[in-house]
Amino acid sequence: MLKIYGRPDSSNSAKVFWLLDEIGADFEHILCGGRHGGNDRPEYLAINPHGKVPTIDDDGTIVWESNAILRYLAERYGAT
Repeated sequence: MLKIYGRPDSSNSAKVFWLLDEIGADFEHILCGGRHGGNDRPEYLAINPHGKVPTIDDDGTIVWESNAILRYLAERYGAT
């Protein structure tokens, strides 16, 4: 299942949540970053060495940086 690490009050995460809603993708939201913390933990840094949100894990395909995520999701799940 697609997982997104981020927080709703991050503008970079919000645009990823918006696109996921638009394409109707099922996903698991893992609250991370800002006051929620977690993005400085070794487990998170292993998938995103920059320690920023958002990051997605799409069944083992890891993508970070919001615009890269948007391009990935549009290509992977967008209408053809």
